Amino acid sequence: MFRSLQACRAIAALLVVLFHAGGALANEKYFNIGWLSRPFSFGHAGVEFFFVLSGFIIFHAHRNDLFRPERLGAYVRKRLTRIYPAYLVIFTLVAVAAWAVPATRAAVPSDPAVLLKSLLLLPQDPARVGGTGAPVIIVAWSLHYELLFYAVFGCFVAGRWPALLAVAAVVALAASCIGSCGFPQSFVASQYLLLFALGAGVAAAARWPALQRRAAAIAFAGALAFVTMALVEVAYFPGQKTAWTSLCYGAASALLILGLVGRERHGVVLGRARLLQHLGDSSYVLYLLHYPLVSVLCKLLVAAGLRGDGGAIAAFALTVCVCVAASSLFHLWIEKPLMKMLTPRFAARPPTAPIA
Repeated sequence: MFRSLQACRAIAALLVVLFHAGGALANEKYFNIGWLSRPFSFGHAGVEFFFVLSGFIIFHAHRNDLFRPERLGAYVRKRLTRIYPAYLVIFTLVAVAAWAVPATRAAVPSDPAVLLKSLLLLPQDPARVGGTGAPVIIVAWSLHYELLFYAVFGCFVAGRWPALLAVAAVVALAASCIGSCGFPQSFVASQYLLLFALGAGVAAAARWPALQRRAAAIAFAGALAFVTMALVEVAYFPGQKTAWTSLCYGAASALLILGLVGRERHGVVLGRARLLQHLGDSSYVLYLLHYPLVSVLCKLLVAAGLRGDGGAIAAFALTVCVCVAASSLFHLWIEKPLMKMLTPRFAARPPTAPIA
């Protein structure tokens, strides 16, 4: 894993945490301070970055597996091992904790089929299930797209005909959604698959000498585009996420990743600080764990008597710090040993946190 991208992964995960913490604390049932959600209202862009990064990593890691069906089994095992272990542990802990408290019991689906699909990360209709199609761990909706991309890429590993059929199926479903369509067509036709494909394209182009020579300019252009888009969103349409804003953030992320990879291949590493690298390692856990932690902490801090702007700012800082600390400990004590046990031949790196 490129250390520059690992640092970006840490920053992207923190953006998602800041986005959700600000939005939750601004809610009228907690501090009811509207401005608190605005400064990081662009934080959902961390998800777009993670989708592009995931496409880059999968293509980079499995470039030599393309059209080699004998490697499909190993590909599937490695991908699923990256996603499921930490998710299953966190899902179980959160579901049991929510069920044990009468006030939060409604967050756990009463329908066994819905609960099982949630546990297995099978996509469900957001209009009917949890608002995102992922109850209990609300942010797991992004993992549905992660697994969809894994499946499509797996078809490219399986051979040229499976790859052609997979692409044709996705294009046909997307075409059927011109105008409007319902679930599950709308799930496959989402812009998010384009972000994964964009990341894979970056991985394919990253070795081109002409692009490597311009890596610094490309990275600067990507960072400038991302920051500009964030400032415009905060100023004019805070939190109003659309397909077009996703694609804009995705394009900026692609440029940033392309430039940073080119720079690192020439020995220039940005974000090599140990703390950033550690946060990058624990970013998947941070992504999964932060939302239920934010919910619990909001209730506790309001009950503790924090009030007003000063109390809200203190609660915001404390919430973010607790989320980061808890995720770091979970990564060190649970996720990392679990990954070493399940994949002894591979370095214990977490998957990209698609994070919001």
